[in-house]
Amino acid sequence: MGAFPSDGMIQESQSASTPLNAARRSIVVKVPVERAYQQWARVEDLPKFITPLQSVRRIDDTQFSYTWHPDGEEHQGALHIVLQIPCRRIAWRILSNPLMSGVVSFDRRSKQETEVTLKIHSVCDPLNLSLRLEEYLGNFKRLVESEETAQ
Repeated sequence: MGAFPSDGMIQESQSASTPLNAARRSIVVKVPVERAYQQWARVEDLPKFITPLQSVRRIDDTQFSYTWHPDGEEHQGALHIVLQIPCRRIAWRILSNPLMSGVVSFDRRSKQETEVTLKIHSVCDPLNLSLRLEEYLGNFKRLVESEETAQ
Protein backbone atom coordinates (compact mmCIF):
# COMPACT_ATOMS: atom_id res chain seq x y z
CA MET A 1 0.00 0.00 0.00
CA GLY A 2 1.18 3.51 -0.75
CA ALA A 3 1.08 6.61 1.33
CA PHE A 4 -0.12 9.20 -1.14
CA PRO A 5 -2.86 8.79 -2.30
CA SER A 6 -4.57 5.71 -0.90
CA ASP A 7 -3.87 2.46 -2.74
CA GLY A 8 -7.52 1.49 -2.75
CA MET A 9 -10.72 3.39 -2.82
CA ILE A 10 -12.37 3.28 0.60
CA GLN A 11 -16.12 3.50 0.88
CA GLU A 12 -17.28 6.42 3.03
CA SER A 13 -19.40 4.03 5.10
CA GLN A 14 -16.19 2.35 6.27
CA SER A 15 -14.68 5.56 7.59
CA ALA A 16 -16.14 5.19 11.09
CA SER A 17 -14.66 1.73 11.62
CA THR A 18 -11.36 2.04 9.72
CA PRO A 19 -8.40 3.11 11.88
CA LEU A 20 -6.52 6.15 10.65
CA ASN A 21 -2.74 6.06 10.97
CA ALA A 22 -0.30 8.93 10.77
CA ALA A 23 3.35 9.06 9.86
CA ARG A 24 5.77 11.96 9.91
CA ARG A 25 9.24 12.13 8.39
CA SER A 26 11.70 14.95 7.74
CA ILE A 27 14.71 15.43 5.50
CA VAL A 28 17.16 18.29 4.99
CA VAL A 29 17.67 19.37 1.40
CA LYS A 30 20.57 21.54 0.27
CA VAL A 31 18.51 24.20 -1.48
CA PRO A 32 16.95 27.48 -0.35
CA VAL A 33 13.49 27.23 1.19
CA GLU A 34 11.98 29.05 -1.80
CA ARG A 35 13.32 26.43 -4.20
CA ALA A 36 12.11 23.47 -2.10
CA TYR A 37 8.66 25.01 -1.76
CA GLN A 38 8.39 25.84 -5.47
CA GLN A 39 9.26 22.27 -6.45
CA TRP A 40 6.58 20.74 -4.20
CA ALA A 41 4.01 23.42 -5.13
CA ARG A 42 4.17 22.24 -8.76
CA VAL A 43 1.59 19.56 -8.00
CA GLU A 44 1.67 18.27 -11.58
CA ASP A 45 5.33 17.29 -10.96
CA LEU A 46 4.58 15.10 -7.91
CA PRO A 47 5.05 11.89 -9.99
CA LYS A 48 8.73 12.83 -10.32
CA PHE A 49 9.26 11.83 -6.68
CA ILE A 50 6.05 10.07 -5.60
CA THR A 51 6.66 7.19 -7.96
CA PRO A 52 3.30 5.33 -7.84
CA LEU A 53 1.65 8.49 -9.17
CA GLN A 54 1.48 8.25 -12.95
CA SER A 55 -0.06 11.63 -13.69
CA VAL A 56 -1.50 14.67 -11.97
CA ARG A 57 -3.61 17.19 -13.86
CA ARG A 58 -4.87 20.57 -12.69
CA ILE A 59 -8.67 20.96 -12.56
CA ASP A 60 -8.63 24.50 -11.11
CA ASP A 61 -6.52 26.56 -8.68
CA THR A 62 -6.87 24.08 -5.81
CA GLN A 63 -8.10 20.78 -7.30
CA PHE A 64 -6.23 18.13 -9.24
CA SER A 65 -7.04 14.74 -10.72
CA TYR A 66 -4.52 11.92 -10.46
CA THR A 67 -3.82 8.45 -11.76
CA TRP A 68 -2.18 6.12 -9.23
CA HIS A 69 -0.66 2.70 -9.97
CA PRO A 70 0.03 0.85 -6.71
CA ASP A 71 0.95 -2.80 -7.15
CA GLY A 72 0.05 -2.70 -10.85
CA GLU A 73 -3.58 -1.64 -10.33
CA GLU A 74 -4.77 1.68 -11.71
CA HIS A 75 -6.83 4.02 -9.53
CA GLN A 76 -8.02 7.52 -10.26
CA GLY A 77 -9.05 10.23 -7.90
CA ALA A 78 -8.97 13.89 -7.02
CA LEU A 79 -7.08 15.92 -4.45
CA HIS A 80 -7.75 19.35 -3.04
CA ILE A 81 -5.13 21.79 -1.76
CA VAL A 82 -6.76 23.07 1.45
CA LEU A 83 -3.94 25.34 2.64
CA GLN A 84 -0.99 26.94 0.93
CA ILE A 85 1.34 29.32 2.79
CA PRO A 86 4.18 30.33 0.45
CA CYS A 87 7.56 28.92 1.51
CA ARG A 88 6.03 27.42 4.67
CA ARG A 89 3.30 24.82 4.18
CA ILE A 90 1.04 22.96 1.74
CA ALA A 91 -1.86 20.84 3.02
CA TRP A 92 -4.20 18.63 1.00
CA ARG A 93 -6.89 16.05 1.27
CA ILE A 94 -7.93 13.38 -1.15
CA LEU A 95 -11.47 14.06 -2.34
CA SER A 96 -11.96 10.52 -3.63
CA ASN A 97 -10.96 9.03 -0.26
CA PRO A 98 -12.08 10.80 2.91
CA LEU A 99 -9.46 8.92 4.95
CA MET A 100 -6.40 10.48 3.31
CA SER A 101 -4.78 13.83 3.98
CA GLY A 102 -1.34 15.30 4.30
CA VAL A 103 0.79 18.34 4.92
CA VAL A 104 4.32 19.24 3.90
CA SER A 105 6.16 22.01 5.70
CA PHE A 106 9.37 23.85 4.86
CA ASP A 107 11.68 25.26 7.53
CA ARG A 108 14.72 27.36 6.62
CA ARG A 109 17.81 25.90 8.29
CA SER A 110 20.24 28.26 6.53
CA LYS A 111 20.36 30.20 3.27
CA GLN A 112 21.09 26.99 1.39
CA GLU A 113 19.38 24.32 3.53
CA THR A 114 15.72 23.56 4.14
CA GLU A 115 14.11 20.98 6.39
CA VAL A 116 11.15 19.39 4.62
CA THR A 117 8.65 17.58 6.86
CA LEU A 118 5.95 15.37 5.39
CA LYS A 119 3.03 14.15 7.48
CA ILE A 120 0.36 11.84 6.10
CA HIS A 121 -2.87 10.52 7.63
CA SER A 122 -3.97 7.30 5.94
CA VAL A 123 -5.48 3.87 6.49
CA CYS A 124 -2.14 2.30 5.44
CA ASP A 125 -0.32 0.34 8.11
CA PRO A 126 2.08 2.60 10.07
CA LEU A 127 5.31 0.81 9.09
CA ASN A 128 4.50 0.82 5.38
CA LEU A 129 3.36 4.44 5.61
CA SER A 130 6.64 5.48 7.24
CA LEU A 131 8.69 3.61 4.64
CA ARG A 132 6.80 5.30 1.82
CA LEU A 133 7.35 8.75 3.31
CA GLU A 134 11.09 8.08 3.58
CA GLU A 135 11.16 6.92 -0.04
CA TYR A 136 9.24 9.96 -1.31
CA LEU A 137 11.38 12.42 0.68
CA GLY A 138 14.58 10.74 -0.53
CA ASN A 139 13.33 11.01 -4.12
CA PHE A 140 12.40 14.66 -3.52
CA LYS A 141 15.88 15.41 -2.14
CA ARG A 142 17.59 13.88 -5.19
CA LEU A 143 15.27 15.73 -7.56
CA VAL A 144 15.41 19.19 -6.00
CA GLU A 145 19.17 19.08 -5.35
CA SER A 146 19.98 17.83 -8.87
CA GLU A 147 17.75 20.50 -10.45
CA GLU A 148 19.39 23.15 -8.26
CA THR A 149 22.87 22.24 -9.51
CA ALA A 150 21.62 22.18 -13.11
CA GLN A 151 20.42 25.80 -12.91
